Amino acid sequence: MKKKVALFMAAVLSMSMLSGCGGNKGGEEKKPDAVPEKQEQQAEVEETGVEGTSDDTLVIALALEPSTLMPASSSGKESSMVVNCMAETLFKWDPETGEILPGMGEYEWIDDTHFRVTLKEGIYFQNGEELTTEDVLYTCEVKSSFNAGSFAAYNLPETEIEDKYNMVFETNGIWVQAPERLVQDGFAILSKKTLEAMGGAENTDLYPIDGYGTGKYEFKEWESGQYILLERNDNYWNKDDMPYYKNLKFVFVNDAAARAMAVESGDANVGSDLPTSQANIYEGNDKVKINYLDTMQTGTLFMNCSNGPLQDERVREAIYNLVDVNALNQLVGSGLGAICETTISPYSIVYDPVPDGTVREVNVEKAKELLEEAGYGDGLTLEMSNMATQQAQGEIIQENLRQAGIEVNITINETPTHFKWLREGTYDMTISNLSPMYYTENLRLVDGRISTADVAGGANYKDEDFYPILDKAYAAFDMDERIEAYKECQDYMKEHFVCVGTHTTVKLELTTAGLTKPGLTPMGYAEYTQIRPTE
Repeated sequence: MKKKVALFMAAVLSMSMLSGCGGNKGGEEKKPDAVPEKQEQQAEVEETGVEGTSDDTLVIALALEPSTLMPASSSGKESSMVVNCMAETLFKWDPETGEILPGMGEYEWIDDTHFRVTLKEGIYFQNGEELTTEDVLYTCEVKSSFNAGSFAAYNLPETEIEDKYNMVFETNGIWVQAPERLVQDGFAILSKKTLEAMGGAENTDLYPIDGYGTGKYEFKEWESGQYILLERNDNYWNKDDMPYYKNLKFVFVNDAAARAMAVESGDANVGSDLPTSQANIYEGNDKVKINYLDTMQTGTLFMNCSNGPLQDERVREAIYNLVDVNALNQLVGSGLGAICETTISPYSIVYDPVPDGTVREVNVEKAKELLEEAGYGDGLTLEMSNMATQQAQGEIIQENLRQAGIEVNITINETPTHFKWLREGTYDMTISNLSPMYYTENLRLVDGRISTADVAGGANYKDEDFYPILDKAYAAFDMDERIEAYKECQDYMKEHFVCVGTHTTVKLELTTAGLTKPGLTPMGYAEYTQIRPTE
C-alpha cells in the first residue's frame, strides 16, 4: 500500500453522476427509451409510507438460513440480504434511471486508469470508529482474497491513500465501470478494526462482532435454525433515511407456501422470494398485499461457442429458434418478466430496444433446416450444467431442443461444482442471470479472449471481427459514445447468435396489508430497510 500527499484538485465532482460518467469523462444523462411492456403491465401506484420511527419489529420469512454473516466470504443471496441491512457500499444505484449516485462517498476520473474516491466526513461504523480510506482499502484486500475475479478491475497494490478521506484507485487497463461496480452488494465497506478482530482473510466464523458496518441496522442475535435479529442503528449517519422499524427479525422457512401462509396468519410481515404462481391464491385477500419485484437481471442461455458443433453459427441459430422464451418466462415469473435478446438487460442504461412489434416465436422447421445445412440433420448431443434452482428451466430447454433432434444431457451440480465446471469450460450450455447495472461483465462473458476461468463461464466466443467493437464499448467514458458502442455489440450478438437471451426474473414478495413495497438492490435482491406502514 502506498501513501502519497494528494495533489490539489481544482474542483471536486458534484455528484449527480450518471452511470459511468464522472469528472473529466462526463456525458449527458441517457435513459432507456421505454420501460419494457411487461413492467408497465405490472406497475403499481406506490403508497406513501408514514414518517418517523417506531419500536415495532418487522418479521421477514427467508427461504434459507444464511450460511454466514461474515461479509468477506458471504456470497449466498440470503446472506447478502441480511448483510445489506448492516453494511453499505460507497455509492448508490438508482434502478429507475440507471444513475450512480453519491452515498458514503463520491468519485471522479483523473485519467483513463485512475479515479479518486472522496469519502464523506463524519460517517461512523457501529463500533464507533470513523469510516476512512484505510477501511475501504482493507475491505477490498480482504474480499479480493476470497473472490479475486470480482476485483479484476482494480490494481489494489497500487492504490494510493492520500489522507483519511481521499484515495486513488488504479485500474488494470481501461475499465470505465470500475468505480460503478463498487455499488454492487458484495462491495459493502467494513470496519478494518472489526475485520482484523474477526481474522481478516482467514476468518471462517459465521457471526459478526462489534458492529462491522455503517448501515441502518446492527447485529444483535442469531439463534441457529430459528432467526437472526437486527436492531436499528440510531446513530446512523444519514438522518434523512432512517428506517421505520426498530428491529428486523429474519426467520427461516424453506417451504414457499409456508412463507406465504406465515404472512397471512400474521406470524410474519414479509414472505420473501415466492414464485409468482402463488399470487392468485391471495387475490382479494385483504390481510396481505401482493408485490411483484422484477430483479431486472438478464436471463441468458450461454452456449460455449468454442465447443464442437456450437462453433457453427447455424447450430446456434437453430437453438435460438427452438428455445421457448415465453414458456420460460411463464414458468419463472408468470409471464411478467421482460423478454431479453442478448446479455444486456432491458432495464440497463445501455440497452438497445428491439423494434416495436418484435415477437419471439419458436420455429422448429427453420431450426431443422439450419441443422441439416450444418451437417447435423441426424441430430447431436450437448451437455448442460445447471444448479438445482435452474433445473425446471433446463428441462424446458431440453424439451425445446429435442424437437429438432438435439439431445441435452443435464447435470445438476452443487454450486461450488457448477462454478468449477464453468471456470474449466466443462459445459456446452448453462443458464445465467446477469446484472442490469454492471454491464461491462455482460460483454466480458461473450469475449472469447477472456478465459472462462476469469468470468466463470460465458459464451467463449472467438471472433476477430467482434473484438474491435467490444474494445470500443469497454473504453467509452462518454455516455453517448458508450450507448452507441453497446448498441453495436448487441447488434453483433444478435446477428451471430452469440447467446440466447431469455427474460428477466420476477419474484413475488408477499407482505402484510398496509406496508410499502420492498426495494431492489443492484444484484436484484429484495431490500427491506425501507419498508414502512402506509398512510
